[in-house]
Amino acid sequence: MKNISIIEQYFDSPLPKEYREFLSSHQGELDGDVYLYLPEDLIERNECYETKEYAPGYISIGDNGGGMAFILSLHENDSNVYAVGHGSMVPSLKELVSSSFQKWLEEGLVYEEE
Repeated sequence: MKNISIIEQYFDSPLPKEYREFLSSHQGELDGDVYLYLPEDLIERNECYETKEYAPGYISIGDNGGGMAFILSLHENDSNVYAVGHGSMVPSLKELVSSSFQKWLEEGLVYEEE
């Protein structure tokens, strides 16, 4: 929970509920085409991709190893998971991946590039 509090302080916002619950209960990496950042790596990854500057109000939670970042909105009324290119990180260029983080997890973190 300490890492989660630090992450929320960094973003000056609570994390989306489903994602916060996942971070609280899950330890280690998941297998698959999508890499979800570990709690201890979240701030560094978001610093690296300058998420706060180019995608204010979003948190980058992982990537596909091929240039796409997975982002969540920090606004309560948006529970969607989006993909956006690491090269731009501009929310206006995002594409919908799933209608919720929990649903995306249950579906096996499937991501098919358009």
